[in-house]
Amino acid sequence: MTRTVVIGGVGPTIGESVARRFAREGDRVVLWARSESFVEELAAELRAETPGDAVAVSVDVTDPEAVRAGVETVHEAFGPVDVYVHNTPAPNWSGPLDDDPASVRTTLDTVGYGFVVVVDELLPDLLDDGGTVILNTGDFVKWIARKMARQLAPEGVHVVHVFVDGWVDSDTVDESVPDEKRADPDEVAAEFLRLVEQDRDVWTFDVDFRPWGDDAFRTRR
Repeated sequence: MTRTVVIGGVGPTIGESVARRFAREGDRVVLWARSESFVEELAAELRAETPGDAVAVSVDVTDPEAVRAGVETVHEAFGPVDVYVHNTPAPNWSGPLDDDPASVRTTLDTVGYGFVVVVDELLPDLLDDGGTVILNTGDFVKWIARKMARQLAPEGVHVVHVFVDGWVDSDTVDESVPDEKRADPDEVAAEFLRLVEQDRDVWTFDVDFRPWGDDAFRTRR
């Protein structure tokens, strides 16, 4: 079955890898980001290089009107949404001695509030045929995903909380970090696909991904 997959917060690591993985499966992939330049180029590559389809849409997930318009664009292009991956980047708060309270608000708005806004808009699609939503972030908003799962799992919607406990490999990771402590974003994306395709008899809710060479369990949450 061809799925319609919306990815909120597409950047050049996990978001891009997830988009490429599902497009290789032949799915219809929708790339959401505040800036269209990166996602438009990626969407063009996916259309040209994979059996799937792709569109890029500028969406601010903290703006309900923008989310509503973004969902309408998805419906016009591909129909109902089957999968939503919330992968929005947000700054980590460093503590009161080193950081400003505004960074906490930005993080909570983008990750927690934004996830709720999008899922609320997608509920009719998700409930109609049983969809999947994945929240990719730390423990600080896991309670939101848990409350969703309690209500939506009995209705056939798979809610998953995912956390990558370590460095996701990219050009921005300090060269002092060895390969065995870096998570390959393509492998993370492959695990996302497995979560989406899980049989409902064994649905996973909470997943930590950790590079094999990292035994520190940093839990950067």
